[in-house]
Amino acid sequence: MIWRLVILAWSALWLTGCATSSKVPLKVHHINSLASEDGNDGSFKGLEYLADPIPGKLKNRVNIIYLHGIGWTEDRSKGQLAEDFLGGIAKAYKLDESDGLITTLCGEAPYDPAGKPTPHIYIKGDQPTYFDTALPGSQLKLDELVCMDKQTLAIDDNLEFVIYRVFWDNIFWDNIQFAHVGQDDNRGTSQDIAGLRRKYNGILKDDLVNYGFSDAVMYLGPAGAEIRNAIRGAMCSAALDAAGRDFAGQGSSVSYNAICDTASFSDLKTNQFAFVTESLGSKITFDVMQEALSDGRQTVHDDMILGSETYMLANQLALLSLSDLDRKNTNPIAKIGPKDRPKIIAMSELNDFLSYELVPFYEQLWKRTIRPEQNNLAYIDSRIREKMTEDIGFEMIDMRLEFADKIIPMVNGFVDPKDAHSGHAGEKELMLYLLCGAVDGQRNDKECLATELQN
Repeated sequence: MIWRLVILAWSALWLTGCATSSKVPLKVHHINSLASEDGNDGSFKGLEYLADPIPGKLKNRVNIIYLHGIGWTEDRSKGQLAEDFLGGIAKAYKLDESDGLITTLCGEAPYDPAGKPTPHIYIKGDQPTYFDTALPGSQLKLDELVCMDKQTLAIDDNLEFVIYRVFWDNIFWDNIQFAHVGQDDNRGTSQDIAGLRRKYNGILKDDLVNYGFSDAVMYLGPAGAEIRNAIRGAMCSAALDAAGRDFAGQGSSVSYNAICDTASFSDLKTNQFAFVTESLGSKITFDVMQEALSDGRQTVHDDMILGSETYMLANQLALLSLSDLDRKNTNPIAKIGPKDRPKIIAMSELNDFLSYELVPFYEQLWKRTIRPEQNNLAYIDSRIREKMTEDIGFEMIDMRLEFADKIIPMVNGFVDPKDAHSGHAGEKELMLYLLCGAVDGQRNDKECLATELQN
């Protein structure tokens, strides 16, 4: 009973913002690699070291595809969706965010309509997509699928980050989810139902279920294929833009097949791509990448993925891979040499309810599953680790973290689960890892501008 009261009290304090949070410093317990038998020796480059030059460009640049997660994980009353990640980079380089550094369109925060529009594009199918529903004879229709905007952070005279933010949540909520659960949320005419609830139960239901878990449930159904198609189309559009054919030249709204056909028949020279994902966005991105690497074709997607790093904030690969149990005749991943093999860096807060570290996940799968080569379950040697890494198509790196703030200072046994799930970009030290990388389990501080500016 006492713990029930504590949790209820915490929920109320968290939701009203009245709690006095106790700041917890970032702790990195280890950086592990699935490919290594040793612990805490994982390495990755970081965004600043991925930035590269290409002929005709004055600055080193890295192109970043950013995909958000379930629901509206950020407090939208404080600004645009996905502003936290951009703001985290800006703060690391001590850039002034107040002077139009971060513009918006897909993030939906107010912006000056008289100013220069934020570069953006909508991705759709060749034709509208229709889905049958629980009501016999009725269908739901999808036209546009995602909106992608472009944000450029000019760090200095030699370095810039170009971030392509892909937004799918609002479109799918308005066209698919609202018809199923919109009658229940705490907005508009649904107040007839939602208004009868206890205040904090209602807020929790909206945040966790209506705007949260319903995203994952939807993605694991037929609508997930259209989300993946749209992400592939967004990648093609971003590659074209990065090669000099901007969104305005592509069109305000393009189909994913048409834009990928254009990209496939173009000679594209771009800077290195990287990927940043949050929550459900990690599973979507991973599915898209594995499909691209196993389809037997060399496309622009393969070029973007090879040599890349994907930084997964609060990944959901282990949890949502339970939906993959019925996969049949999955094509093998193309053989990729160690030099070009992409890396996934999973940044997981220990106290996040929804995230699972990837190295123990794949080790557990190896030990608990049936395979022709199954042997020696008690010990996974270097040969087995190399085979797992090759079969997955990615080198897997885990960062085991603690940073979530205590919501009630005197209660040591509970920290803010929302901070644990979506607070990564607000951790300055963690952003330095993301920007500067790690060498043998330690943050790389050598010749990294982001760390030099901290002094």
